[in-house]
Amino acid sequence: MGKVIKFIKDNKDVLICYLGSKILFILVLLITQRPYAEVLGLFDAEHYRDIAQFGYYVDGVTVFFPVVPLLLRVTGSAGLIVINQIAYIASLYYLKRIVLKFATETRAVLVLALVAVSPLSLFTSIEYTEALFFFLTVTAFFLFTEDKLPVLTGLLLGLSVATRNTGSLLFFAVFAGMVMRAAGNRKDIKGHISKILLCFVPATMISLIYPVFLQIRFGNWKVFMDAQYDYWIRMRSDIFRTVYISLKVIFTNIYTFDGTVDTIILFKINEILSTGCLALSVLLIAREILRMRRQGKININVTCAVIYSVLFILAIGLTIRDPALDCPTASFYRYYASMFPLYLGLGRLNDKQVKISFAVTALITVLTSAVFVMGAYFY
Repeated sequence: MGKVIKFIKDNKDVLICYLGSKILFILVLLITQRPYAEVLGLFDAEHYRDIAQFGYYVDGVTVFFPVVPLLLRVTGSAGLIVINQIAYIASLYYLKRIVLKFATETRAVLVLALVAVSPLSLFTSIEYTEALFFFLTVTAFFLFTEDKLPVLTGLLLGLSVATRNTGSLLFFAVFAGMVMRAAGNRKDIKGHISKILLCFVPATMISLIYPVFLQIRFGNWKVFMDAQYDYWIRMRSDIFRTVYISLKVIFTNIYTFDGTVDTIILFKINEILSTGCLALSVLLIAREILRMRRQGKININVTCAVIYSVLFILAIGLTIRDPALDCPTASFYRYYASMFPLYLGLGRLNDKQVKISFAVTALITVLTSAVFVMGAYFY
């Protein structure tokens, strides 16, 4: 019991930041006067509930990966919310452990506070993937940096892929990191190969479960990708075209959508958020690369995080909504909010810059969460 009490005291900052994020969520509910029961099942959550009850009954819902529907089916809504809270607290703890590898305790607390006031504070409180995905990726990366428990690392990576397809990007980044680690220590090459196999055999097996199921159920293992275009009427794109379209939405009135001023303004704000998150991410990635260049050596942990971030940015820019009909980069800002290296990069800034980031993030979160809770699906 004494060890538990000591652990809680040593990590009270984690609990304080967690509670702060829940207070922020309650504040949003009070501002919008929307009951929690209604918010709980908004938008994507409705599809997760349908899959939990009826299974993958149509190809369109295959874009929603199976971990959350499975948890809903087994534990119910209340069970999933409890799991989300545990996962969120655990991810804050492991994120703190990662930050402490390169920064002070004070800086680690500031990073946790940034996460607490990010859009995760909303999405970890409802039936979405954010809490689990953040936990699985942060914890897998932490274990990678510790160079221990390769089997557990593989299990976490596999589950992250089964939770959201962008988990596959960390899968490849960690693999690259392990190969680099092996190449840098050829004296123990057998040991490194053993760790790679212990990690990626279970990771691959878990990652393949869903595509194999889709092949059996629909005769097409990549139906979840095809459904983006055929069912949800998305457009194929790339990061450059996505940015170009976002800038056209922001600075011109070419796309009038439904013609109402409110919709046009909200769409422009969404594109500003998406473009801003992209610009910030690119800036932080460039800082890390330049830092390694100045130091004259490659930091494998940093390189892994950079690879994951670059792949993440490129991946989410591959699909957008038709700007003539809809908000092109709907929800991109919350995808960026679940990319943990973003917070590690912000943790490298000076205290003043981090505090400014905190204030700006809190304001953005309150505004976007309020709009989401009030029924703007594209937020």
